[in-house]
Amino acid sequence: MKTLNCVKILLLCIFAVGLLSCGDDVYYTMENSDKKLCDRTWIDEYETDEGLTCTYQLRFFKDNNKGQELTTTYDTGGKTTVDREFSWRWTDDSKEALRLTFSDGKVKYFENVWVRDHYLSGKLDGKMLMMTDSNYNNK
Repeated sequence: MKTLNCVKILLLCIFAVGLLSCGDDVYYTMENSDKKLCDRTWIDEYETDEGLTCTYQLRFFKDNNKGQELTTTYDTGGKTTVDREFSWRWTDDSKEALRLTFSDGKVKYFENVWVRDHYLSGKLDGKMLMMTDSNYNNK
């Protein structure tokens, strides 16, 4: 009788663990997507080692997989702006890395990309970036 009770309890525990493992897989609900990435202006503001203030912006357009990189540096003489267009694509189906190809043939990789409602982060050309949706800053 004791053996039967132990078997029942063991089966009940296995059944309970099985039920608990059935749930939403959080990883898949946090996937990057074109919808989250595109048609926003992503901004990162930082200061260089020389004490200059810089604003770095990225825009991704879904319709034609084009994008824009805008770097603005402020110094005592005013501001310097570099505006470049690129084409972009996810490197694979995992959507964790982007390949940015500029008109001069230069290629940049944006790796370990995480796109959330108002934040874009990753490693671009070896530098960690934490960018914010420009519309989120204005609220």
